[in-house]
Amino acid sequence: MFMFRFITRFPSLSKRLMWLVISLALTVFAVTSAPARADMSQVNPSCPNASVFSNIMNQICWDCFLDSLKLFGVGSKPNGASSKLDLPACMCTDALGVPEFGTPLGFWSPQHVNEVVTTPWCSPALGGLRMQDSFVGMGYNKTADTEGTPTAFYQYHYFSYPIMAMLGMMLLPDCTSGYVDFDLMYISEIDPLWNNDLLTLLLNPEAIIYSTPAAFAWCAADCVTTTADNQKEEFYGCAGCDGHLYPFTGNINPQPDPVAGTSLITQRVLASHHRKGLSRRTIGDDAMCKPEYHPTIPRSQYKFSMMHPVPEASTSPDKNIVAPFIGDPSNPADVSANDNTTNAGSAGSTAEPYTDCCHPMGMSTSRWCTPVGGRTRPGKDTAYLYMVWQYRNCCVRAL
Repeated sequence: MFMFRFITRFPSLSKRLMWLVISLALTVFAVTSAPARADMSQVNPSCPNASVFSNIMNQICWDCFLDSLKLFGVGSKPNGASSKLDLPACMCTDALGVPEFGTPLGFWSPQHVNEVVTTPWCSPALGGLRMQDSFVGMGYNKTADTEGTPTAFYQYHYFSYPIMAMLGMMLLPDCTSGYVDFDLMYISEIDPLWNNDLLTLLLNPEAIIYSTPAAFAWCAADCVTTTADNQKEEFYGCAGCDGHLYPFTGNINPQPDPVAGTSLITQRVLASHHRKGLSRRTIGDDAMCKPEYHPTIPRSQYKFSMMHPVPEASTSPDKNIVAPFIGDPSNPADVSANDNTTNAGSAGSTAEPYTDCCHPMGMSTSRWCTPVGGRTRPGKDTAYLYMVWQYRNCCVRAL
């Protein structure tokens, strides 16, 4: 009531007072909002955007779908695939035990994306979003410690990415994974086992066996066969040339290089998910009618294709495309960092280049990484995304 009388008696003064109040309000808003924007730029400086959805055509290795496609007994199949694929027909039973006949099918399908990062809660797959502001569980990538041994620790985020189902491709009810969209499935930051090698033995006590010299010799054979593109199911306790599959944690000691290290993390993720029952076996005779629980990783069931920082689908030796230059060409330090001899995976560069854009997990980086000049730059990239291709055996029943 007092304010109403004041405005009616002193209209000019009331307008000045009103403008003063508005100016003060805008000033307070600008002062309070400016630090918030500055803080956001400081919190998220090293979380890149992988552009997962805007680069579907050049980040995804579509050639993998046609690799080992087998239908009506025609085509090739990987080691461990169902022997029923060689037959013209297959049979499964419904919920009541009534037999249903169909056609055996085997094919590669993109199912998941695993991002490996050193910055906790950083998600390049979500556009460079940091899901929390906490830096607890910060990763690292040391080229060498006081004893000269390179070590690393990474966090990971595991996504479902059934891109073929999302695009309406291969919509077969008997061959679906059950996932229909892009969704976050697992976060390592909330897993108490991920950063503790001793605690993870509770779920994986066999790690003690696979840490013996005999196991190292056994896994050396896996490195040779996998690099020769002949991955075997019996090497379920190995990780090829990437390192040691056990323990299922983010600690890597020693680490060959960031590319092999992050590929090793992705293998550990799949192996730990199979142990926990979060992933199923979709290859073999027992998986023809439905996916089955398998406590160890079926190695021939998966292939990897790097999506970030250098997409494997758009850079391969037969396409005459090399990794892009990162930095300033006039800066000697950037020129040295982009030198092929300093790229990750430079060891063993005399190996024959691998021309396919999705490779068996554990293949030596000297075949799929080095021939294109490496897929990372030391000191430049801290986040790596891998598309996980999964082989699926199924019996397509008549409708």
